[in-house]
Amino acid sequence: MRHNMRHTYKAQAGLGLVSAIFVIVVLAMLVVGMSSIMTASQTYRSQEVLAVRALSAAQTGSERHLSKLLHPENAPLACTTDATPVVLTTPGLLDCSYQASCASVTITDTYVTIESVGRCGSGVDSATRIVKVRVAL
Repeated sequence: MRHNMRHTYKAQAGLGLVSAIFVIVVLAMLVVGMSSIMTASQTYRSQEVLAVRALSAAQTGSERHLSKLLHPENAPLACTTDATPVVLTTPGLLDCSYQASCASVTITDTYVTIESVGRCGSGVDSATRIVKVRVAL
């Protein structure tokens, strides 16, 4: 009987090492997978922040042009278009710019359409958003 027990222990001698290596490999694969997911999530969030900043820059451009057109102290002004992008220096909109264009149409009333293109970032890490506003004067 004793002889059979010794034989059983010898047959199982390497199983602990194989199990430990298997567990280590599985845990390493989980760590790599989680790291990949976190990297993708961070990239998505940074793109989302850039997109919101670009939208804010575009809204800033359209609101500035509307303010010039509709301000009561200004005489009726003609539509103007920005020749070059306007760089914003406001905290939160650094590295952002907008370029607005204006077009007017008169049917029975005069309608003004302002289109503002906001851009933030540069190269691959950039975002562009467009805002159009139409008002009757």
